[in-house]
Amino acid sequence: MNNNERVLTVAFESERLSYSNLEVDLHNSGVNQILSVCAARGHNLCHFSMQDLFYHEGEAYAKASVLALPESWYTDPLDCYTLLSKVDERPVALSDVDLCFFRADDVRNRETPNLGIIDILEKRGVLIETLESTLSTTDKYELTRRAPDLPQPVTFPAASVGEALAALKKIPNNEGVFVLKDRFGYGCGEGVHRIDFADPELHEVLKMYISNYDQILLQEYCPEVGKGDLVVTFFDGELIAPMLRESAPGEWKTNFSLGATQLSYTLSEEQEEIARAAQTAFPECRLLSVDMLQSGKVLEVNAFPGGRGLLDLYGISLGTIVMDRLEREILGTEIAVTNGPQVLKAEPADRWDDVCYLYNGYTEPVEVLDVFSDEKYSLSTRDLIEFRPQNHDFILSIPHAGVLVPSKYKEHFDIDAKALLEIDLFSDILFEAIGGLQVISRLAPFFVDMNRSRNGSECKKLPRHLTNPPTEYYSIEDELVLQKEYNPKQEEKILRYYDLYHNIIASLIENLKREQGYALLIDGHSMTSVGLGRVHDEGEERDNIVVGTLDDTSAHPDIISAFVKSLKQDIKPYNLGLTLAKNEPYSGGFITRMHHDPKNDVHVIQVEVTMETYMYEPMESDKAKRYALKQSRLHIAQDFLRKATLAASKAARKLYS
Repeated sequence: MNNNERVLTVAFESERLSYSNLEVDLHNSGVNQILSVCAARGHNLCHFSMQDLFYHEGEAYAKASVLALPESWYTDPLDCYTLLSKVDERPVALSDVDLCFFRADDVRNRETPNLGIIDILEKRGVLIETLESTLSTTDKYELTRRAPDLPQPVTFPAASVGEALAALKKIPNNEGVFVLKDRFGYGCGEGVHRIDFADPELHEVLKMYISNYDQILLQEYCPEVGKGDLVVTFFDGELIAPMLRESAPGEWKTNFSLGATQLSYTLSEEQEEIARAAQTAFPECRLLSVDMLQSGKVLEVNAFPGGRGLLDLYGISLGTIVMDRLEREILGTEIAVTNGPQVLKAEPADRWDDVCYLYNGYTEPVEVLDVFSDEKYSLSTRDLIEFRPQNHDFILSIPHAGVLVPSKYKEHFDIDAKALLEIDLFSDILFEAIGGLQVISRLAPFFVDMNRSRNGSECKKLPRHLTNPPTEYYSIEDELVLQKEYNPKQEEKILRYYDLYHNIIASLIENLKREQGYALLIDGHSMTSVGLGRVHDEGEERDNIVVGTLDDTSAHPDIISAFVKSLKQDIKPYNLGLTLAKNEPYSGGFITRMHHDPKNDVHVIQVEVTMETYMYEPMESDKAKRYALKQSRLHIAQDFLRKATLAASKAARKLYS
């Protein structure tokens, strides 16, 4: 077997195999992401806890749970840990372990049993993080000891009530409260408490926590935490990305596990300098995060930061970056995938910088109304105009699936059941499964229509529904949905969402042209199964899938042919009577017309799928079924759309090879 085909034995150490109703869940999104990457790449996986370690005839073993994916599996490779199961339990010699991720939430201090056994892995250089790294970041007072000159809340350790009371006299009492922490806590906010200085039972409270934790930290409460804190992630001394965490309503802690919102953030020079200084104070740590307030006060340093926020906000796969580097170190090259679908490979940290830069200036969270559920949320612009990079060579645009309207504009609309007829309901669920560099509008199309010209059009050759500007949406009954006119300032703000959507697409097109010589864009829509309202096919039954190609001018003929041929072949075996058409009733909307340019290597295909193909439509006679997804039909549609897109991509690569 060649080096680059070698399968590693990768172990994961933590107190439990699962902390949820999943069979395997290590309760840390960063560790779970690494676990997913290892599984998707076909490595042999096992799990053990500190108490599972033992010696036998002079050799170190772990009583390990052997983990595996199903033989046939499909999900986002970065979430495939959710499909892992325990298939065996057997002793695993530590000498056979190529790499061990040491989450160590069952390691408190140097007196923890079996540390001497785990040290065998550290001496071999296969333990991530090392024992020293684990002990230094588990002790939440270590930051104060190592970097006393860094700005941080006033903090003192205590192992007795007397020490605690003496420390409290030195802690600022500006807010009437202080923070009490388990000195050797392990994140998630579980061992962090806010206590009143004036609590009449303070002596007993301190006694209780010292009894529970043995050693505690007493810390100044900084009210600015109400504005959120920053998490700055590093790997091998490289700053991966920062993000801002804002606590959930009614919650003062900013832990993601407690419902905090994670937002993109740009560090100031001073903030970055402080974060780097804190990271430098822990040179033994390869993967860590610095938690700090926006004023620059450092709260703590953690090993194994979470990975979900980085992926959602920036498209950065921490698990992939880590495994790519470790595989190179162990094997001298990258591992090929040996099990399941192609896993995401680590992107250079700056690959999508130009896309992420477009979000600058959209810093304020927005309260939005979900017109489908009538619920309100506070979301970032990244949530409203979503960019989800995946490791594919095409762009996927989903402009009309959104159900959100900023609450402050609600009064401009008469939002009722008819409003849902204007939305390509669940088209995001339908198309997201095909992958791609995804650009998705979560805003309702009647609020801002991404598939219209910014200033409208007077071109008489265009279908009439394409001549309206983005903020003047006409319903299927040919009525202006906007009931109250915007003022110029409001319209300008709304059009910023429109500009962001199209600027992201334009940036991705340039990226792909630069990297592979061409760009392929799929624009995904759904439609009613019968023409409604002002369309020219009113009352007529439509084909299930309509491929829009601007009469075969939106892309190279070979790309169009491959896409259509694949659809024809792959819908037949299901015997569902699904039909396929080209350019009728829709040959391509504004996105297709705006971005297509085959002569300059930009190829666009619009796809419309009738709702009836994958869900029960709003007009369903059985009211109980309205809006329900047809699960099996949905998976079938996802399958043939994915295959058609892959066929088009393959044809494009062949043209440019």
